[in-house]
Amino acid sequence: MSGIRLWVPRAVTPTGVRERVRITVADGAIASVEEGVEPADRDESLDGTLLPGLVDLQVNGGDGASYASADPAERQRATAYHLGRGTTSLLATLVSAPADALERAIGRLADDVDGSGPVVGIHVEGPFLSAEKSGAHARGVLCDPTPDRVKRLLEPARGALRLITLAPERAGALEAIPQFVREGAVVAAGHSLATYDQVGRAVEAGLSFVTHVGNASDWPTRPYDEARGYRRSEPGLVGAFLADERLSGSLVLDGLHLHPALARVLVELRGPARVVLVSDATAAAGLDPGQYDLDGFSFEVRPGGYAVAPGGGLAGSMISLLDAVRIGVEQAGLPLVDCVAMASSVPARLVGLERKGALRVGADADLVLVSEQWEVLRVYASGVRTAVASEPPAS
Repeated sequence: MSGIRLWVPRAVTPTGVRERVRITVADGAIASVEEGVEPADRDESLDGTLLPGLVDLQVNGGDGASYASADPAERQRATAYHLGRGTTSLLATLVSAPADALERAIGRLADDVDGSGPVVGIHVEGPFLSAEKSGAHARGVLCDPTPDRVKRLLEPARGALRLITLAPERAGALEAIPQFVREGAVVAAGHSLATYDQVGRAVEAGLSFVTHVGNASDWPTRPYDEARGYRRSEPGLVGAFLADERLSGSLVLDGLHLHPALARVLVELRGPARVVLVSDATAAAGLDPGQYDLDGFSFEVRPGGYAVAPGGGLAGSMISLLDAVRIGVEQAGLPLVDCVAMASSVPARLVGLERKGALRVGADADLVLVSEQWEVLRVYASGVRTAVASEPPAS
């Protein structure tokens, strides 16, 4: 890869949005970043805005393909779908499933994590979730994280599990959290009715993240306090995220899961260094409207560009991570540099991918060139140019 030199009129770097930027790539890494320069003869001059490759911590699938599939070609199709939309690193995500099926799926994904492709780890969302906040997860498979169940998830992962989402109020959660942390996984609270105090105890045990803040994690009623004899205020999981400086969290910024105005407030209150944008894209991403059943999961894609589960709730999202960046800028009114960071360097740092997510010397040359209309023009993964999506971004 030695000798690649790209010149762009605008780039989003760790120091902000910079103009007239030259990026030199050598051996798959960024060798130099020059700002305020004019194009030279050896440069390949490009028109657009250069972003770091995006890092998505919650991707269930795309283009009709699921990461739960036993077919390697199907899993590769899901990866290609997101890579073509600017996501150069991702955690392949599995949702709650029967124990044997989930363990087999984890083992297959562990084989996919070889250090040479966009799939850099696994995110398991469930099955240790609250039945009352199950969302699109099958209630019948939700369970407590006993030591044996935790071990049965960790063994097939072979160190590839980077993120696990559980409900901290479930029996055994406080004992399970350190088990996951010792194996290198970030432990997140999600699909939960945990109280503020329960979240605090989980944080003391090693929990450090909240999955899709504000979705499947609100407290529906004020609990009755038997000792005091009245209904008391309960911050719940969202309140804990806002109040506890030790917690970071993710937002599904598709304009549907979380109102963009609320997303803006959450980012402003906690700061972009504590907020991660995720797509939470399912296999429905990229599909036409209709009824689907993929890997035993039924959902309906509706004309408005969203998918619903049989119970009527949202079944993940249909966006790419770049769509979340765009919605953050256009609908939430957040600065471009913050939205890009929340979709690149912040998630990369959270799961220990120190060479990912930034246009800086020494980082992997994961680059995304976008137009003013947010079309993906070019994608480079470790300095290698890859195919890009042909259709316009989601509305």
